[in-house]
Amino acid sequence: MTSTQHEFDTYEDLVESYFERGWTDGLPVMAPTPAKVQSFLDHAGLDADAVIGTVPTREVVATAELVAINAVMAGCRAEYFPVVVAAVRAHLSEKGNCHSTTGTLSGAAQMVVVNGPARLELDINCRAGCMGPGWRANATIGRALRLVIRNVCRAVPNFLDRASFSTPARYSFCIGENEEDSPWIPLHVERGFAAGTSTVTVQSAMHVVAAGDSVSRTPEGILDSVNRTLRQTGSIGDRWLGEDTNIVLVVGMEHMRYFAGAGWSKQQMREYLWPRLQAPPGAGERTVNLGKPEGLLIVAAGGPGMAQTWAILPHLAWAITEPVQPSVGRV
Repeated sequence: MTSTQHEFDTYEDLVESYFERGWTDGLPVMAPTPAKVQSFLDHAGLDADAVIGTVPTREVVATAELVAINAVMAGCRAEYFPVVVAAVRAHLSEKGNCHSTTGTLSGAAQMVVVNGPARLELDINCRAGCMGPGWRANATIGRALRLVIRNVCRAVPNFLDRASFSTPARYSFCIGENEEDSPWIPLHVERGFAAGTSTVTVQSAMHVVAAGDSVSRTPEGILDSVNRTLRQTGSIGDRWLGEDTNIVLVVGMEHMRYFAGAGWSKQQMREYLWPRLQAPPGAGERTVNLGKPEGLLIVAAGGPGMAQTWAILPHLAWAITEPVQPSVGRV
């Protein structure tokens, strides 16, 4: 262990000290004891000083030990740690653009989407309530990434986090794709990974908006509603990001069944939306900055009832997908 160690008489003393030092997101944390942190590192087969990622503009180096400390604090189980590591790697990649997306006045959040066997092994919620509270894996994996952003990447409100309002999604934002009920190719397979590989995709989200449509019964009608929502909200881009920008569409069960019934693939959905998103903005509409149809990432998730597709519109970053390395453990 290379991090500075602190001793406290009680757990309550530790929690209050962490509050005072600004090491929490405003909620209590679990005690990152040396033994607990080491168990996380052992579970992932990582040395404490292994570099997970960097933020050169902040002179930040995120080591496995620092990530493990924050994962413990977030309430993760050791089994979740490889997923947290993959999420941190994705966010700290160059085009994940940590510096801008965590320092922006807009208060962008970081959405984590898990694919592959890890969803079932770790009981990650992919169905009803997947974007909300009440599921340990979702809540703590998403929170761990945000604590790393705060404590390691120094995105502290009124310091390097300059958000004017921020968003509750900055506490935690993690879902799994509902691959079992979906008629579609999963997100990670579309992005070049084997179906049996577990992956994490991180998208920095400026806007999270619902395209509700409980009237349409055809793919075209539903996508027309999605198109209106996207064009009303708009999305940003710049030269540095180029054409590989992304918008994530989280399609709920009520909409998904109409696509399934009509035999529409994710690719057909893109082909229908693309020319409509590229049309010049009309009255009350904004530009949707998307470089190519493949930038629309479609995810099946959510429960029955509400006829909605949720759109995750980006801040200045790509959606980055990283594989989850197997939990190898150590003897």
